[in-house]
Amino acid sequence: MNNRNQLNQQHYQQSLQFAEHYPDGDKQQLIAEIEQRHQFEQSLISQTDLQKNSKTRPVVLVLFGLFIVFVVSGIFYWQTGRYQQVQQGQQAFNQFQQQNAELNSIERNNRYIETLQNHLRQNPNNGEVWFELGQAYSLNNDFKSALICFTNAQTVLGKTPAILGAMATVDYYQHKQHLTEQAKEWINDALSKDPKESASLLILASEAFLKNDYKQAIDRWQSALDSGNQSIDRRAIIQSIQMAERMAR
Repeated sequence: MNNRNQLNQQHYQQSLQFAEHYPDGDKQQLIAEIEQRHQFEQSLISQTDLQKNSKTRPVVLVLFGLFIVFVVSGIFYWQTGRYQQVQQGQQAFNQFQQQNAELNSIERNNRYIETLQNHLRQNPNNGEVWFELGQAYSLNNDFKSALICFTNAQTVLGKTPAILGAMATVDYYQHKQHLTEQAKEWINDALSKDPKESASLLILASEAFLKNDYKQAIDRWQSALDSGNQSIDRRAIIQSIQMAERMAR
């Protein structure tokens, strides 16, 4: 799982946990927005994977005569340099599509940030909205602003395990997947309050995997699966465990 996908999964899990604090009417609306944002992010990843897979699909030729014509024409096409030109054009188009999709994602997230900011202007003491605003800033890689928002959420709601895990996540990615002493302190505090806090467990699993400690990584991912948290991406975690098992052989 790449960094963007992993961060998105952690934000999705934390946001769903915090949505439970809202009244029923607002909660359903917030969950719908969270699901919509998560599905949009995942669609970008799926689109990239589809583009990669499409390059490896075999061409099925029905008639042998057409196959001969195709091969001869292909040789000529290659020798003239047109094939390379078409390939370069296709690669440029794919890159443009991906960049455009990422731009749309950023614009969509910026609009969501504006919506959350408007909520906070009306009620600056809404800790849940501060928390969600921190998640939104994190997706834009604005980790400094995200940490400010999580600190404000903590001021209102206290040092909850979810907030501590979110702060540790921001610090972890802000330092390019380096576990600082501050992040360790937040993680230890979060897990002392809730040993099943998923964001903290996922960070520790990622850290162990990067250090080639596959057994510990597997144990941490398994702990996240055993936590009973229904919002985690179990499929992605299972795939990560399988990858660690292959690397450990």
